[in-house]
Amino acid sequence: MKYKIFCDESNHLHNDKSDLMVIGGIGCPSESVEFVNRTIKHLKHKHNAMGELKWTKLNNNKKAFYKELLEFFFSSVDLRFNAQVVLNKSRLNHNQYNEGEADIFYYKMYYFALLPFFKVDDTYNIFMDYKDTKGGQRVAELKKIIYNTFYGNIDVDFTIIHSHESQIMQLADVMIGAIGYKNRQDIKHESEIKNFIIATIEELGGISLDVSTPLWEEKFRIYRFTPRSF
Repeated sequence: MKYKIFCDESNHLHNDKSDLMVIGGIGCPSESVEFVNRTIKHLKHKHNAMGELKWTKLNNNKKAFYKELLEFFFSSVDLRFNAQVVLNKSRLNHNQYNEGEADIFYYKMYYFALLPFFKVDDTYNIFMDYKDTKGGQRVAELKKIIYNTFYGNIDVDFTIIHSHESQIMQLADVMIGAIGYKNRQDIKHESEIKNFIIATIEELGGISLDVSTPLWEEKFRIYRFTPRSF
């Protein structure tokens, strides 16, 4: 089988205002990607919700659009979501464990976010949002680590794109944003539309976004941890 995985992240910078980081992605069989992208575009047209879909640019008047979009995700047998949540990232000791570079930890978390998608002998093209000019080198290292994990019995490639180029990546951005918002303890959760989307995801998925899901969960998987040494 051939798959594509569309990834994004939230609050991933070491010195940003949040003490929480979320990295995640949506996996889809390659043959179904065009249909999924067309369906999301159709829903945008149907609800007059044009433009890039982003957690930071939600529209209070588009609840029907967001609900139908999330219903599509949860009803689709082709789509899977996985997220890695890092709590209290200020505890990270990059000097001791990451050669003094927060970027190394960032790609460690990408590895763990991607791992549940992989199966031996399958082919994966992983699409990552553009981060910085160092991305190519780090991605090459990540590819090598994944390859070694599966003793070479996996075909993995990476493509760096901008989020506006992929409808599925935009949907991943919303889901990651919802998880980050629900897990942040340093803010007031007063946004009506953000709380609506969180409630919709939790109802459709039968989950809570502020706890880890069971390890056998495949449709919408969350893993949270508080670093002590990493």
